[in-house]
Amino acid sequence: MMRFKFFCLSLVFSLGVYSQSFQGDWYGTLDAMGQKLPLVLHLSDSSGQWKGTLDSPNQSAVGIPMTNVAVEGKTLRFSIDQLRASYKGTFMEASGIEGTFKQGTFQAPLAFSKKQQENPSPKKIQDRKEPVPYSEIELAIPHATGDFSISGTLSYPQQASRDVSIKYPCIVLISGSGAQDRNEEILGHRPFLVLADRLTLAGYSVFRYDDRGTGKSTGTFDGATSADFSTDVVSVMNYLKKMLMVDSSRMILMGHSEGGMIANMVAAQHPEIYGVVSLAGPGVKGADLLVEQQCLISKAVGASEKEVKKIRSFSETFYPILTLDSLPLVRKNAEVFLTDFVKRIKKKELKKSGIEDRNTWVQMNLSAYVNPWMLYFLNYNPTFDLKQIRCHYLALNGTTDLQVPSKMNLEAISLNCNPGLDKVKRMQELAGLNHLFQPSLTGNPNEYGSNEITFDMGAIQAILDFLDEILH
Repeated sequence: MMRFKFFCLSLVFSLGVYSQSFQGDWYGTLDAMGQKLPLVLHLSDSSGQWKGTLDSPNQSAVGIPMTNVAVEGKTLRFSIDQLRASYKGTFMEASGIEGTFKQGTFQAPLAFSKKQQENPSPKKIQDRKEPVPYSEIELAIPHATGDFSISGTLSYPQQASRDVSIKYPCIVLISGSGAQDRNEEILGHRPFLVLADRLTLAGYSVFRYDDRGTGKSTGTFDGATSADFSTDVVSVMNYLKKMLMVDSSRMILMGHSEGGMIANMVAAQHPEIYGVVSLAGPGVKGADLLVEQQCLISKAVGASEKEVKKIRSFSETFYPILTLDSLPLVRKNAEVFLTDFVKRIKKKELKKSGIEDRNTWVQMNLSAYVNPWMLYFLNYNPTFDLKQIRCHYLALNGTTDLQVPSKMNLEAISLNCNPGLDKVKRMQELAGLNHLFQPSLTGNPNEYGSNEITFDMGAIQAILDFLDEILH
């Protein structure tokens, strides 16, 4: 580094001042299409080596690592590959850092200051009223393997506490994809807490639990597939059957999104299950569903028809390569395809998406797609399991669901779900509800957090009507 020896002292001094100014915690609020999302930066400098993490408190995301952090004079740059996000900002003496946040095709101005900001969460008008007029107990349920335990909350009417002879039908809530806590909390909403409250008040026992490796549950989440998660449900179900207040002959699995898919998998193998409620649970092959999901969401966030066509073409060509062969072989084949494909993408298009170079794009896609969970999901076809189901069955989908499109999904479930002749089978499309069963005109996921409704009461009533029909 000898060539920098003759820099004037004033320049070196000014660079040092600005570098020191960037250190520490910074607070900002991102306006993501009307949704106010508080963000916190944590920046540190160790002998010229910058590091940083990002928090998104409303999404319960803490310590997201930055891939690259660079400080040059008054300019701060950082990227987060796992989010396909980047930021470039300028230090302003009077206000803090002012710059632009980019994620995929989305970009917006974003300022940070040293002052912690007041960011009240949107009011959630369905939060339950405390104290609750029913009983709750904490359970730590050993997994069948004996290696870890599933922790959760069992709620049930108080009458069972006074008379041990009373037993209630039991509903097991199964969360969607990603490491979810027992309330399936997302963006300040707690849909499983709302559902458990309404269902318990209606006279049912309800168990909601933290996913393995999440909250109070032990074990490891990373590397597990939907098939692995189905064994968690079986362990939970077998344990609950022994509880005094639970009617073991009337166990009902209620799953949201991937949880609905898992409910199907378990019900197909356990004919003693009394009923399944699929809340936007996939009824089509994972690869086919993901193509439609990506196209619909891209369009909703502003992608042009040409860009949507490119996304569809890429996905329909790439996904067949992602088979259930050995992970190293799939990774090798995927890397060859992606390395060739990225040559067609102009560097300015990559930078527009917050990606600095082609190799970064390849590695990001390998990380996103070549992992046990994604490979299993892409190749899983629910048809076989649906054909094996013999219990009562309710499938609900909202018409503005962009993650599991209702028409294609309900048609597939209706075609393949095969309950016994004396069982109730109901497919119900709910007008104007998104993937979280919130009222929504567009279904855009960017609106999830700003919506005051956690779970539409009409959808809850549809569930209660079904349960009343099959249980009374």
